[in-house]
Amino acid sequence: MLLLLFHTTAHAACDSTAACLKLIETAQADTRTVTARFTQTKYLSLLDEPVVSTGRFMFKRPDKVRLDVETPRQATVLVDGRNISIPGMTESDKQQIGMTPMAQLFTELGAMFGGSPALLQKHFEVVAQPSGNGIAVTLTPKLADWQRLFRRIQLTFTQPDLVLGAMQLDDSLGDRLEIVMSDVQRNVDLPDDTFRLSSP
Repeated sequence: MLLLLFHTTAHAACDSTAACLKLIETAQADTRTVTARFTQTKYLSLLDEPVVSTGRFMFKRPDKVRLDVETPRQATVLVDGRNISIPGMTESDKQQIGMTPMAQLFTELGAMFGGSPALLQKHFEVVAQPSGNGIAVTLTPKLADWQRLFRRIQLTFTQPDLVLGAMQLDDSLGDRLEIVMSDVQRNVDLPDDTFRLSSP
């Protein structure tokens, strides 16, 4: 009964994009870090079967992200502000990736984890509304460079804590990427070294 009351009250308060974003911001106001397991499924028009990978996601406020892909092939991606690092990548490639829109995209999406979703409205058309047991936030890029990469991103924040539970990215070629989070934990201790490349 209490869960049903909470669910009804939250949906009633989420009656506009601004109100829904405020609910997420309030719920995540004390978030310093986020860790989660993820399952990523790529639906590619050139392949009959989707490509599935799994791993662990880590975020530290304001703009540090670590992705450890475990299957089908191990890989690590580190994001620190506008800088992206991938072990084994040449310095030239690192510089090129750091200049791409994806670097800034990762940084801006960090605002959703850190409880500042309104910051996204600078570069996205943002629509937020109740969805199932949470809030769905749809982001449509305003910048031409980003529009060439993807058409929209949809983020789903689940009750009762309004943590990010799923993400869907539809690219400009008609392909789709779906990411589902599990075992989501907030404010786990994550030293800054977690987001740096280990010395060989």
